[in-house]
Amino acid sequence: MFDVTDVFFANYNSTAKVTVNQGGTSSSKTYSICQLLFLKAINEAGMIITITGESIPNLKKGAYRDCEIIFSRTKELANYISFWNKSDRIIYFKNGSLIEFVSNLDEQSAKNGKRDYLFVNEANGIDYAIFFQLAIRTRKQIYIDYNPSAPFWAHDKLIGTNEDSNDLSASVKLIISDHRHNNFLSEDEHRKIEGIK
Repeated sequence: MFDVTDVFFANYNSTAKVTVNQGGTSSSKTYSICQLLFLKAINEAGMIITITGESIPNLKKGAYRDCEIIFSRTKELANYISFWNKSDRIIYFKNGSLIEFVSNLDEQSAKNGKRDYLFVNEANGIDYAIFFQLAIRTRKQIYIDYNPSAPFWAHDKLIGTNEDSNDLSASVKLIISDHRHNNFLSEDEHRKIEGIK
């Protein structure tokens, strides 16, 4: 249904509880995860999928915008979606699944609701306490993405720490990507990114 990159397949094939996407600009990480979540919503009836980030304005410029672009480019999606509530930012699927876009101001607000899949977009913009509350209320899989500008809780709490089998870090896959993994960029776009100091 979708035109996809290698980053999509890396996420699609991940069986880890937490899949960490560390990638540079235009690597397709956010776009690919959104494509994957559309597929999960379609193929698994009754799924609750939460996409979250630092704030609603940030989501509107990131994951939410990518989902709108995917929908506009993929006419087949209309066959599976019953209603897209743009004011509440919830996509309802005919099989009972939904994708919701939310932000959490603090740890307490993150305690509301459970879900099957979680995607934390630009995860370095939220506190670990918020992520933890969301994560322990996620039944199946968690995806996070971020641009690697500085170390944060994903490096301390998730990547490379398998100390406790009950910990979130017990099953983590790290996917590292950059613009070279996005075969849909033009040569000019690749050159511009390569030229960034």
